[in-house]
Amino acid sequence: MLKKAVLVGLVALVVLALPAMAQEAGNSQSSAPSGVRWGALSAAFVLGIAAAAGAIGQGRATSAAAEAISRNPGAAGPIRLMTIIGLALIESLVLYALLIANNVSKL
Repeated sequence: MLKKAVLVGLVALVVLALPAMAQEAGNSQSSAPSGVRWGALSAAFVLGIAAAAGAIGQGRATSAAAEAISRNPGAAGPIRLMTIIGLALIESLVLYALLIANNVSKL
């Protein structure tokens, strides 16, 4: 069943990609850009995926920390410290995605 789904997906991808490959090359002498700005569109997707993944990661980390503190209240200090460090690292990945999306949107 999985092989059939992968095969159908690949066929659909090829069928949908054919019109894009059949386009004529754009005139490089025109000064006004026309059409879709693929850099901005891809930047939006990158930022959306990064924000969603970061939010899911932060939620799971906070949930696990709260559960760990409730199981062992004596270790609340180190657990809290490691949770804050982990949340900062997760948020830094989202900020890196923002920087990459900013650079990609200029393409």
